[in-house]
Amino acid sequence: MKKTWKWMGSLALGMAFLLSACGEDNAYTNALPKDAAAVFSFDLMEMAQKCDLNDQVKQSMGQMMKSSLKGSADALVDKLMENPEESGLRLTDRVYFFAASQMEMGGVLVRMADKGKLEDLMAMLQEQKACEAPADGDGCRWTVGGGGLMAWTDDAFLMLAGNGNPKDFQHQASMWLRQKEGEGYSGTPEFKKLEDADEDVAMVTSLNAMPKSYLGPVTMGLPADLNLNDLKIFSTLDFQAGRAVMEVETLLEGKFKDLLKKQAEVSGELDGTYLKVFPANTVLWMAANVNGENAYELLRENPTVRQELDNSMMPLDFEAIFKAVKGDVAVAMPEMSLKPGFILYADVKNGDFMRTFEDLKPMLAMTNGQMRLVDKGENAYQFVAANGAMLGMGRGPVSFWLGVKDDRFYLTNQEDLIGREVKGLSLKDCDWAKDVKDKHFYLNVNFQALAAVLPQIPYVGMLDYLSIESDEPTKARLVLQLKDHKENVLKQLVQIVNNE
Repeated sequence: MKKTWKWMGSLALGMAFLLSACGEDNAYTNALPKDAAAVFSFDLMEMAQKCDLNDQVKQSMGQMMKSSLKGSADALVDKLMENPEESGLRLTDRVYFFAASQMEMGGVLVRMADKGKLEDLMAMLQEQKACEAPADGDGCRWTVGGGGLMAWTDDAFLMLAGNGNPKDFQHQASMWLRQKEGEGYSGTPEFKKLEDADEDVAMVTSLNAMPKSYLGPVTMGLPADLNLNDLKIFSTLDFQAGRAVMEVETLLEGKFKDLLKKQAEVSGELDGTYLKVFPANTVLWMAANVNGENAYELLRENPTVRQELDNSMMPLDFEAIFKAVKGDVAVAMPEMSLKPGFILYADVKNGDFMRTFEDLKPMLAMTNGQMRLVDKGENAYQFVAANGAMLGMGRGPVSFWLGVKDDRFYLTNQEDLIGREVKGLSLKDCDWAKDVKDKHFYLNVNFQALAAVLPQIPYVGMLDYLSIESDEPTKARLVLQLKDHKENVLKQLVQIVNNE
């Protein structure tokens, strides 16, 4: 299946930047399967224009296409590069990729521009032994090539790939290609959102798209009667001058709406309390505003988590710990090193809950000194493990410091990070800091700080920062900012690849 995507992707990328014909609406999107677990919409022409491809890059793409066809279709590639409309496909309209439940099958849907030219293309592919002879199906024509099945009508070109013999998809392809308006995915509210999106990429995915091996851990503890299709994610990705922006929206139905309402009660709006306590060149900073009492109650609604809390081998009062937290919570990695340090800060009502850690001492005493909890003052401890491997960490001694000072809880693996004074500019002075207040969640990764300690990875230096923010429970925004703020991010990426 990977071979199929590589073959089709190389062909599409090679033609997209040259196609320029425009056309009226037609019915090609009716072929999208209604029960698709994931659908992706690409504006290949817009992306190609943003790349600002030059002759050298075009030549490279031609070579890539020839390589993907194992050198057996050089004449075909040369013909398409000279006059790409000979393909018969109209990549100036949005191209759709879709996946069935649990990724058991995937497909590509493209608008047909000229059926006759496409069949000329298929005849040439057949001559090059890149596909079998086309055959008549039920209302469509089809063939097998590149590890997948290709089928087409006057309106649409469809390619399917999955496990097993590609010929087994022929009946399914003919059914989808015969769908009328409103019968397939194009009649759903989700498709309307895809259709209205003007970003370079738009996508809708549901939990059903996840393979079984990943689905189990994600849904563990959720009610058995939840419909996985009731949780969908609508996302857009746009390549802009100097940055890539992804917008994410959660689309909920059924019982997932009730879960969201409870989750919304866990988080509040950030005050940005912990921006000023870290230097401006901090590598990673992540923060949220948390109501610990509501978080604890929500966790207990999950049967698996409730059992762990109620029957934990750790003699801690988890309820007291959670309920003490109310306000901003932040985790930071101030600098990168061979053993990077981190520190977590959290606003707490008081330090009374720290007494529960005294209950750990008798249990740790049974380890014969392999693990210890050392008093470090009022409401402060150092946890020491002789060998980190016992905790699933690296070999060698490991220490953590935890405590409460001035109604601020801390947990760190480096004692000198506790209350460290900021000399010079802090995170509050960064350009992105103004966006933190009133968000429910914010994360920032400083690639320039990483580049300073990772000179052996040259392309890290072209990145400025990555931020992820959420201002309401159902929406999030991701921004990858490059150091060059002027050139389109796609053009910069193409230049990097071309210079390799």
